[in-house]
Amino acid sequence: MFYFNLLVFVALAIIRLGRCQVALSDTNQARTKATEWLLKEWIEPLPGAPTRLTGGWDDSNTIRVLTALQLADNGWLFNPANKEKAELAIRHMNSEILNGLVKSANMTSLPAEEGAQYINGLLATCQNPENFYGHNLVTMLTRRIDSIPSGSGTKNVGQVIAAVSALCNAGAPVPAGAIQRINSELKPTSGSCPFCVEGSSMAILAMKCLRDRAGPVDPLVAGISTRQIAYVKGKQDKDGGFDDLISTTIAVQAANAVGTVNLPINVAAALNYILQDQDKETGSFGNPVFTSIVLPTLIGRSGLDVRTVSCPVAKTAGNPIRSDQIRMLLSIEDNIYAQTTVETKVDTAPGQTILQIMNEQSAKHPRAFKFATEAVNGGTQLTGLNSVINDSKNNWSWRVFRIPPGSNQTPQPVATLDNGLGTNVQNGDRIIFRFGRG
Repeated sequence: MFYFNLLVFVALAIIRLGRCQVALSDTNQARTKATEWLLKEWIEPLPGAPTRLTGGWDDSNTIRVLTALQLADNGWLFNPANKEKAELAIRHMNSEILNGLVKSANMTSLPAEEGAQYINGLLATCQNPENFYGHNLVTMLTRRIDSIPSGSGTKNVGQVIAAVSALCNAGAPVPAGAIQRINSELKPTSGSCPFCVEGSSMAILAMKCLRDRAGPVDPLVAGISTRQIAYVKGKQDKDGGFDDLISTTIAVQAANAVGTVNLPINVAAALNYILQDQDKETGSFGNPVFTSIVLPTLIGRSGLDVRTVSCPVAKTAGNPIRSDQIRMLLSIEDNIYAQTTVETKVDTAPGQTILQIMNEQSAKHPRAFKFATEAVNGGTQLTGLNSVINDSKNNWSWRVFRIPPGSNQTPQPVATLDNGLGTNVQNGDRIIFRFGRG
């Protein structure tokens, strides 16, 4: 199931729905009760328990809940009354993301919708997804799109749509191939079509984000929006819903994003349908996931509004480089075991050798950057990195390469880490640690 969103409904004082009415006070009350229920689901930190180092929400829901609270409460994290709990929640969310990156080998095996959730969560909490503890989640998600298989109805293309939305939210380039896939693969049918309303509504939201960007609108983007609007507008049931709670929620957000003139659905009836699903005693919409998806909608917000969260310090597209530092890229390529590449931007003092920078990174991130060396021919050579060591039996070993800035050449081999040609790092260098045969 896919969960994404967009913008504005302002339910005017009273909207008449034949036999039922939805008042602005109803949505405010529903929002308050849903928020209170989510906060009651908070689990306090248990000192000494290895499985819970910080307070948060169970089942890896902290990212989703924090995003919802930020959107629904206009910056819940930055309310001084929430300071202690907010700090714990941020720590827990960041831990969830870092654990997810480790388990998925930097998103290579992570569902793209979950990677998109990481980026949206970081944006909503005023963190930079392009430099999150040295990880560039935007680059990871962009690469992940290429490995999403085709077919399986709306399921796989929905992953592409979720990724496009998150990249657009982050202000990052969106691959043209992703737009082409949505254009060719998102073809909901008139009969039974699981997740089709949801997928089409998500596409409307993603295309709205792209259309909001400066410059001419891609004809494919406009065409996708037109076709998916035509589909969604005919799928509303007599009870006001679109088959289920989540599809109805995303359809409402899509209608308010593009306007009901363009997507003429009965938003008031759909809103009434959504409110009927809320537990009147607890305020829950069934579980933390569903409640977090619905909550921003009750004040006309959605996932795309992470772009407009008011942050104490403005987000930037990458940390600025100090005048007394250089920026280079460390790339770890494991061509044998994990068969992945992990890249990290590093800001450091000029004039250092590769070995000095490695020692610096190991001191900062002792669990994420561990290495072993040996003295050879008057210099130092790499023999192990992050538990992967040279294997002479299979002729597998670590080698180091350097690509100077602006160079399209073949990577230049570096004989030692601290003595000889290429060992002193320059601004813009890319240093590659490659494990492979030979």
